[in-house]
Amino acid sequence: MTVVFRDKARTAAFLVATFSIVSTSAVAAGSPRHEARPIVDNTAQSPARLAQQGPVRLMPRRDLTKPPAEREPDAPDQNTPPPDIQVQDLGEVDSEAVGVLDNESGGFGSEMWEDTPRDLIERLLKSIPATMTSPVLRSLARRLLLSASVVPEAPEDAKAAGRKPTILSQRIARLQAMGLVGDANQLIAVSPTRQRDPDIVRLSVENMLLAHDVGGACNEVRRDPNRLVQPYWQKLSVFCQVLGGNAEAGRFGASILAENPDFDDNAFLALVDRLGGADHIQIKTLPKPTALHLAMLRSANIGVPTDAVSSAPPPVLRAIGTSPHTALDLKLEAAERAALVGAITPERLGEVYSSVEFDDDELASALTIAEKKRTPRGRALLYRAAGKQAVPTAKAAVIQKAFELARSDGQVPLVVRLYRKVLTGVPVSAELAWFAGDAARGLLALGDTESAEPWLSLLRARANRDPEARAAQDGMWALALIAGEERYRIDDAKALAAWLAVQRALDPETAEHRAGLALTLLKALGAVVPERYWQDLVQPPQRHKASMPQSAYPQALEQAAKGSRVAETILLLVLMAGSAMPAENEAGLLEGAISALRTIGLEAEARSLALEAALAHGL
Repeated sequence: MTVVFRDKARTAAFLVATFSIVSTSAVAAGSPRHEARPIVDNTAQSPARLAQQGPVRLMPRRDLTKPPAEREPDAPDQNTPPPDIQVQDLGEVDSEAVGVLDNESGGFGSEMWEDTPRDLIERLLKSIPATMTSPVLRSLARRLLLSASVVPEAPEDAKAAGRKPTILSQRIARLQAMGLVGDANQLIAVSPTRQRDPDIVRLSVENMLLAHDVGGACNEVRRDPNRLVQPYWQKLSVFCQVLGGNAEAGRFGASILAENPDFDDNAFLALVDRLGGADHIQIKTLPKPTALHLAMLRSANIGVPTDAVSSAPPPVLRAIGTSPHTALDLKLEAAERAALVGAITPERLGEVYSSVEFDDDELASALTIAEKKRTPRGRALLYRAAGKQAVPTAKAAVIQKAFELARSDGQVPLVVRLYRKVLTGVPVSAELAWFAGDAARGLLALGDTESAEPWLSLLRARANRDPEARAAQDGMWALALIAGEERYRIDDAKALAAWLAVQRALDPETAEHRAGLALTLLKALGAVVPERYWQDLVQPPQRHKASMPQSAYPQALEQAAKGSRVAETILLLVLMAGSAMPAENEAGLLEGAISALRTIGLEAEARSLALEAALAHGL
């Protein structure tokens, strides 16, 4: 006889009644978790929102032109105060004001949301893209989400309207969606409501599953069985039942879930059967992988299906790409995808690449193999070869090939950052003049004008007798100016003409358009562009198809920046740009974004964004 419950409440009641984990030792071995200390702004709700209640540390305003290093921090340990320090209760903590970044550590200040309406924050914060290919925009979004700051209080009528996600839970959710699991865990750890806010509890459990802390996840199910009115918790409870040795109850619970007409997760049902002892069942496809799926696969000692990576969200990509249990080729693909959207750093991708073993013949033929095999394994081979080479000319040849392939694969920003350490280790010499253009361009793209200068000097010294060196030097004009290289001048009409000639040789159909983009970026950075430059570039109009943001965004962004509403400016900028760098024909968006960053004092970030745009569009 099959028992069918169409009513969700009856389904939940049945699952609560049957939920019993008979062996907690089977699932209780989770990794230890530490609580981070919160940074809070515990201010009163005065018009200025700055009247302090009780003693708090006064933090000097940070220089916003010096962003912190982009990384995914680990949760700090909870340290016991020394005996000579007294710890006092400062009163009730504002749960939405907590954060892990303050003015001194990269945050945007306790008043960053001042004068921004709460409904605007609630409406837009949840839409921060999960997959941003721009490191600058992603870093800005990360710092925004981690910053400790007072947020406007919800009006009384909104409070009476019923429960909705808090701004803090939205912040944690966006960090996790971006694959910044360590950051999300830190914010959860400092949240005063981490054990009672249902959204934060669920996000915490998701992160436990990603880390394969199955014991912690199942403990949360057992802690409050009333959560079983929700399908998510019902599925998790079934998994915990089976894993705890109660396979019969787990399978029965899964059959009840499957009767729901909205249920669409055949992989979950198959994994329940496999964990329950049906060893013949294979999981050959997983088109929508989740943290729960990964935990079940690992518990069943089953590899991740090959189709899981193509549609996996950033946190799942991160887990697959860094797991020692993932098949090598799939791990490499997942790690590359995770690095492209910032779920792991380029340095972490380099570690994954370095874990791949290659024989001497493969390393010796790395250039040829990488050219023929445009695969993650081929790119890993190239990276390993660059690190192994002791002869500078051989190392330079590998880096040059990596940059060449990256241009055709659309991965230049990532590859330049990946090879940063290797590139800066190549000595400047006359015998490497053929590499000077690639080296200088890569270093300028990183904003490292000091390291780029010797390569630029080498190009200048050879330009009069070497046509290739002349072309490389001429083609550097726009990028060098955007990077702030002081030997280049914007009012040098001959240099502009020479640069434009190089652009026309590369692609005559888009040369003027790319020149216009370069001048727009320079103008946004504060350079005075001679009027005749614009006149010389005017051509018969061409219509470009572009994905433009809503027309209100540019005006809203400009007004927020002029009003020094830092957080609102960054939020609008990130949403306006979207997941990918704006296209060449969206120069106005880039100009507005760069100008807005400069207006609110983020000069370094503005220049970095301009460099990203220049690199992405081949300037």
